[in-house]
This record gives sequence, structure tokens and C-alpha cells, in this order.
Amino acid sequence: MGLSIERASLLSGLGLVQGIVERRTTVPILGHVLIEPDGNALTLSATDLEVGIRTQVACSGKEKSLTLNARKLFEIVRETEGDEVALTSLDSDWVELKCGRAKFKMMGLDPRSFPAMPSQSAGKDLTPAKKQLKAELTMPAVVLAGMIDKTIFAVSPDEARYNLSGVFVESNAPGSARMVATDGHRLAMIEREIPGFRMETGAIIPRKGLSELRKILDQSGDAEVRLNLEGQLAYLKRGATEISMRLVEGEFPDYRGVIPKQSRYKIVVKRDLLFAAIKRAAIFSSERYHGVKFALSAGTLTVSSTSPETGEASESLDVDFKSEEFAIGFNAAYVQDALGVIPPGNDSTVELGLSDDVSPGVIRTESDQRYTYVVMPMRL
Repeated sequence: MGLSIERASLLSGLGLVQGIVERRTTVPILGHVLIEPDGNALTLSATDLEVGIRTQVACSGKEKSLTLNARKLFEIVRETEGDEVALTSLDSDWVELKCGRAKFKMMGLDPRSFPAMPSQSAGKDLTPAKKQLKAELTMPAVVLAGMIDKTIFAVSPDEARYNLSGVFVESNAPGSARMVATDGHRLAMIEREIPGFRMETGAIIPRKGLSELRKILDQSGDAEVRLNLEGQLAYLKRGATEISMRLVEGEFPDYRGVIPKQSRYKIVVKRDLLFAAIKRAAIFSSERYHGVKFALSAGTLTVSSTSPETGEASESLDVDFKSEEFAIGFNAAYVQDALGVIPPGNDSTVELGLSDDVSPGVIRTESDQRYTYVVMPMRL
């Protein structure tokens, strides 16, 4: 009895499940990874009941199913030296692990108590409207990764606002997919053409699940992936790894009314210069509100901040602006988040859509005209 697994492969598989296992939980089994040997491969599974992941790793030998603390096992495999990891089950759910000259004994839990992955069996409790949800997003992995990157940072971190705790996906027109995220202070929206894609109703994909799914996409390059949305579940399988998650219940707010139909002023500025100016000006912004001021005058955009306790900073950028002077305040981090997902470079520019000091600002870029970012102003 016993399993022999290539250390590098096991480390890679365990790395994938780390973001899902619960760090602090009153249910100990949720901190464990389920290891299920089957022939020349073993399956590693982890779940927090809302998001689940399953991946396969090659192995040799025979062993019964077992569970081990996912983080401790990952740390052991990462820190040991040797090419092979040997796992052998002992009495009372104890497991012996050997790698190189190191030997460990770990306490496991009964694998029969490991919970099921999120699955369509939960669909029995769905409302009729949710039962109708069935869609497939098929696109290159790099395209889906880009859509996630340009929206997920705007998801609300407030768990009480459950309908804002994920990215909203819908088909605003046949053959087009749209992702939207907002936390009430800013909004990120991106669209991509997907031939043949239709979606009867929108769905909210949870941030945690989408973040873990994003890690899988990094391994897929330009290969096509398929994200399935069905009932109350979203799932994606890529190679030997499958991730599934329960969709967020509730109605996503009517975001369309937040996006200004037009802006009085459209100021084009180099992305890198603006990003650097905000970063420097924010040094003296309030630690609580992180506010910076954008002041526009003839041919100049001045980014500044001031703090009675610490000091002040300002930096001027050349822009094509010829109207009356005005100033508007923004949360520096919110603007930096948007600029951070726009590719840098000497030729990279952004368009700031501004109207007055109380209207939302809009950020767009020439390199991706189907990306829109809206940020609410703040009083400084």
C-alpha cells in the first residue's frame, strides 16, 4: 500500500486548491483536501461549499481515499527536497508522508465526511426564472482572462451587499457578452464579441470563484475555454482541472443609469504619466479617503493632494483643454485601479470624460473602446 507522486506535480495541484480551502472555519473538513487515487492518477478536491475545484495528478501505487490539511500539506511539499512524495495511510486516519530524507505524520479526517462539490443537484430549490438560465461562453482563455481582470477589482468587498459581491454577466445583444462590476462608488464594464452567444437572463458570478477560475486561465494561453452557466451554477473545465461555483442570488442593480451618456469635456492624457502623477500626489492624501484633486485650466491638468497634518503635493500634465477652469476630486485608488488594467507604454493614452465637480467621471482608452470605467467624484 502507498502512493508515489512526482513532487513538482503534486505541488502544482495543491497550489490550485489553496485559494478555496477555508483558513478559519468551524467545519474542520473544509480546511482539508480530498485525495482520491484511481489507477495511475489521483484527484485532489477542495471546496468551501460555494466554490469547488478538482484537479488530477499522475501517481503510481495503490491507496484508499484520504483527506489532509490542505495548507500544511502544501507547506510540507513546498519545503521538502526530493523528486518523489510517498503517501501511506496508517490507522485511525493518520497518514505518513516521505520526501527525500524528511518524514512526516499527519492527522487526516474521514474522507466520507468530505462535502460534495457545488453541483446542479442544488437546482431543485431554484426559482423558475433561474432554471431558465443556460448559456455557454466559448472564447480564447486570454480573452476571458482580460474580461475578468478589467472588472473583478470593482466588485464590492462588503459581504452584506450580496448582489454586488460578484461580476454580472449578460448578453446585451446576440453574439456579444458583457461583464459588469460595481461597489457603488465605481463601475467597470467590458464587452466582447462572441459569435453565437445568447443569454436569456443575466447571472452574477461570485468574486472568489471567478478569482480561482482566473488562475486556471493563466495555464491555458490562447486555447479556447468554455464557461458554462446553468441553473444556479457556473463551471469551467480546462485540461485536468475543473472548477464549479454557485451563482450569487439576487438582482444586480440597474447599472445603465449610472453611466453618463455624454461628457462635457474629453481630455486625452498619456496613461503612464497620469498613473505616475496620481501615485505621487496620493502620498499626501488622507489615509482614510485617499482623495486627489484633478484641476483643469488652459492646457493643463494638475493632480494634487493636501493634508493639514503631513503636507501637500501637486504635478501638472499637458492636455488639450481650453474651457473654463474647474476641479473635481476622486479616490486615488479607484482611478489607479482602472489605469492599472490598461496596458502601459509610451503610446498608451486614456480619455477622461468629465462634466462638472459633482458628475461621475468616465475613463476610456483607444486601445480597447469596449471598456468603460465610471468613478464617482468626492468632495475634498
